[in-house]
Amino acid sequence: MWAWVSPRDGKRITTWETRGRTLTLADGREVRLRRILRLTERTIKADGTVPLFPEVVIDGWETTLTEPIDTVITLYQDHGTHEQFHSEFKSDLDLERLPSGKFNTHTLVLGLAAVAYNILRLIGQQALLGKEALLRHPAKRRRLKTVMQEMLRVAAQLTLHARCMALNFFWHRIAECGIIIALFASLDGQAESCRGGVTESGAR
Repeated sequence: MWAWVSPRDGKRITTWETRGRTLTLADGREVRLRRILRLTERTIKADGTVPLFPEVVIDGWETTLTEPIDTVITLYQDHGTHEQFHSEFKSDLDLERLPSGKFNTHTLVLGLAAVAYNILRLIGQQALLGKEALLRHPAKRRRLKTVMQEMLRVAAQLTLHARCMALNFFWHRIAECGIIIALFASLDGQAESCRGGVTESGAR
């Protein structure tokens, strides 16, 4: 008999495991896969709607992991988040088509793209999600496109004075000024010492 779990009224879930395929590796070894299945039955939807017929959904995973069934499902069911990262890497960084037909060039381009991706991700996490960030809907991260629009496409003037480096913004970009200052302060301790005030003509 299967063990059913009911997380809410009108929804029950059961999981089980069967023997999967047998894969032959390059060295001749054979590996038996585990096939993990999850059956979800909904007689009442999350919004309270009662469908005419029960909604039955079955999901399956084949894996070599030896962890319990619940752990394996937790590891695999978040694949949608990985697809979002792949989408950012291809579309936001404009890498849907690589510029060359040589693998060495691809290696160089993807290596530089990984560095740019990590830098933009750091800016997004520290600047756009901090206490001084602009008011937006709550989120755990921002897309690279949002980071580039909010942080990189900002008109500013770089000024060197009294052995300090400052960025001068126009008055209508004062809101972003605090974000950028906080980012520079976290990356370089000298930015905090160069922090100035907000004037009518701009922000330093």
